[in-house]
Amino acid sequence: MNLDVIRTALGGGPTDGPAYRPEFIRPGADPGLDRLNVLLTQGAVVRDTLHGQLVELVKSLHPEKVFTRVELHEAAIAHLEGTDPILYGVWVYFPWSHRLVHILDEVEFALVRTDRNRNKITREEQAILAGKKVGVVGLSVGQSVSLTLALERSFGEIRLADFDTLELSNLNRIRSGIHEMGIPKVVNTAREIAELDPFLQVTIFPDGLTKENMDRFFTEGGKLDLLIEECDSVDIKILARQKAKALRIPVVMDMSDRGCLDVERFDLEPERPLMHGWIDHLDLEAAGRPMTNEQKIPYMLPIVGTDTLSTRMKASMIEMGETVSTWPQLASAVALGGAITADVHRRILLSQFTASGRWYIDLESLISSNRKLVPEQARPTPVEEFDPTTIVNGKSRELGPAVHPMSRELAEELARAAALAPSAGNAQPWRFVLAEGRFFLFHDTVRSRSHWDPDHLMSHIALGASLENIRLVARSRGIALSIEQSAGSLTDPLIAVIEAGPAIAPSPEALEPWIARRCTNRKVVDRVPFPEPDIEMLRKAVSNVPGCGLRIITDQEDLKRLAELCSRSEKVRLLDPTGHREFFEHEVRWTEEEAKRTGDGLDLATMEMTEGQLAALRIASDPAAMRLVDDWRGGRALQRFSRKGIVHASAVAVVTTKGRALGDRLQGGSAGQRLWMEANRLGWSVHPISAPIFLSHAAPLLSDLAEHHRSELAAVEHELAGFFPGPESPLFMLRLSPAGEPSVRSLRLPLHRLFSVYESITV
Repeated sequence: MNLDVIRTALGGGPTDGPAYRPEFIRPGADPGLDRLNVLLTQGAVVRDTLHGQLVELVKSLHPEKVFTRVELHEAAIAHLEGTDPILYGVWVYFPWSHRLVHILDEVEFALVRTDRNRNKITREEQAILAGKKVGVVGLSVGQSVSLTLALERSFGEIRLADFDTLELSNLNRIRSGIHEMGIPKVVNTAREIAELDPFLQVTIFPDGLTKENMDRFFTEGGKLDLLIEECDSVDIKILARQKAKALRIPVVMDMSDRGCLDVERFDLEPERPLMHGWIDHLDLEAAGRPMTNEQKIPYMLPIVGTDTLSTRMKASMIEMGETVSTWPQLASAVALGGAITADVHRRILLSQFTASGRWYIDLESLISSNRKLVPEQARPTPVEEFDPTTIVNGKSRELGPAVHPMSRELAEELARAAALAPSAGNAQPWRFVLAEGRFFLFHDTVRSRSHWDPDHLMSHIALGASLENIRLVARSRGIALSIEQSAGSLTDPLIAVIEAGPAIAPSPEALEPWIARRCTNRKVVDRVPFPEPDIEMLRKAVSNVPGCGLRIITDQEDLKRLAELCSRSEKVRLLDPTGHREFFEHEVRWTEEEAKRTGDGLDLATMEMTEGQLAALRIASDPAAMRLVDDWRGGRALQRFSRKGIVHASAVAVVTTKGRALGDRLQGGSAGQRLWMEANRLGWSVHPISAPIFLSHAAPLLSDLAEHHRSELAAVEHELAGFFPGPESPLFMLRLSPAGEPSVRSLRLPLHRLFSVYESITV
């Protein structure tokens, strides 16, 4: 074959026309079947993956269900409801490539294609975006932007304007193939979008944006919601902004240098000057007339911001027309620009971003080998101490000399035992003072300060547990104690004054050795039946405390209901901003070193979490992410942290009281401590799960609690009350399971931080 034959065969240029719209064929009717037959006869390249799309659709429609491969296959077939697969959905023919592709029809196609967007983009937000119209002028950065928008499906219609054709030098930054060279950029981009999502509406302006077609570009078929301007022409940059300002349309522009993004919110600021006022001093009417490159410079320099250009771009501008022929752009910068612009476009259209201005995502500055990495210094925590001195002095003067002064050795033993009681968040809200032979138990209101404990319910329960430890040790040592509960209100810090009496016969307590062995165990193991004799032993342990009752819950359905209530409460705790900050910044001890240094709080190692749960916890520690989850009224996934353990529990034990006055709280704490130690003695692992009680109790006392959280906790309280139809109400709950020993035990504050001796009192 000689060159003339080859030349004739090639036809002197591209053989395909400017087709860019796909053809939709629905073979459910005769014309559709006939057209399908014609294309198949003509040798169209067929791609039919409908079954796989149906499988994805089934999974998208039922995210809560775990299918086997066989179940998915069967569900996909069932979705057809007897329709022949050939007749289901739509066949899309791309004339420029002679491809025939079988896909789901638009609603199902869009649902599956955007399923992985959620919840970065919710379905509600996706529906809003589907009604938006966006115009893109200039298809270098503009092509990257357009394809990113199409990938996220963040528009319903896109209008593309560019007069140029695709050239070899464009392929350093424009995603396309060499077979597309010579084709108009608008056609190339439209084809890319159609092959990605044929249902998206694309309108092309192959002459670019001009004075003549500007009205049509901005308003025909409905006014644009946003303009993305990426053209090189100074006059069009200005004219497009003037038009956008008149129509109150926001304008976004990426500069593809230093990640520079420019936003002008003419929709919110109709009087805003063009380009932030940087070109107000120029003759804008002259910009609409033909200009030489030299005449364009005064207009271009303020727009690009010469002082803020990258060093390489400044050098390239100097070299323009010498060693480089045009404005340099890299694929990495164009891709970054596409991502940044698409992100801001989406947030503007969803009313999540309202600012005008210029921003930089300068990768060379952000990721630099010359950058000095200085670790952020931890903010010092203000030192605040609870000082009981004044109260001790006054009470000692009031009581006078002790009849049987308590020795320091006994006081230390009592304090050491009392300090081993449980407390919410391992806050250890107690202080012990020996003064004039008397033992004082204080509520350390500094240590116990908590958003979720506004009237000290949790602290008082802990203090009641510490009093029980004191009683157990004294009886075992043969020491009679007189305990005066001194607090007159819920806010009084002095809880009890304890005096030693004459020696009595020791009364060994079975629970006393378990004071030091009692611990929390959050492991989750398979449940085993809870034996009736053990239930009776637990009841007996609690019955020693006047005014307290015990409810043991073992029914599987009841445990599931309790699990739901507990998990809903914990979800509120994590979503409430103040509660979130307290938990993640003040309560959790993220490292072993931190746990040892503080001696309090929740050591992460004690939470017995899997790697996946730990990762989820760290993600949940981001307050901004949690604010979004709360805005979406989501967060059910957070409930998994607590639900599983309760569902798998052998039993839940609930201490009840007749009320929640201070005496009830202290007695309930004492009963809870006895219950806990007896359960440990019987071989059961214990995990406190009182969130639904504590949080629903606190909710009415919190003025800043979000109304939907308040309603949720009120509903939890109401449902929890259904478990206790009698006159007593729940005060304290424990999950019981056969989990063995915990991996790690919580640490405690050293005794010298909690116990003080006043040798003499100033009168």
